[in-house]
Amino acid sequence: MKRELKVLLDENIGLRAYYELRNRGYHVQSVLMERRGISDEEVIRIAIERDKIIVTMDKDFGYLAQAYNPPGIVILRLKDPRIPNRIRAILRALSLGDQLYGHVIIVTETRIRKRPITP
Repeated sequence: MKRELKVLLDENIGLRAYYELRNRGYHVQSVLMERRGISDEEVIRIAIERDKIIVTMDKDFGYLAQAYNPPGIVILRLKDPRIPNRIRAILRALSLGDQLYGHVIIVTETRIRKRPITP
């Protein structure tokens, strides 16, 4: 059975990405809009409570995943972090669907790497 893909955008992703994903029908929430300035640990707590995949450009979440075991994390590691490139990278990652759950996904312009989150 497939899980509904739910996404939590970290502050550094921006609002244009939020609106683009929402317009494409994704179940998306933005830290920037709702809880600006909260800690990374609080972002993870929200993701756990609401069963959401975190999308961020903050590589610290890769380390935090091991300690807190969130539902899943997508980390954008882009040479060109401008908004259109961010949106393309996020959409590529989201195309993996419920395979995002239980993994840290690293997305570059050319690759997607996937590793399990192991507490």
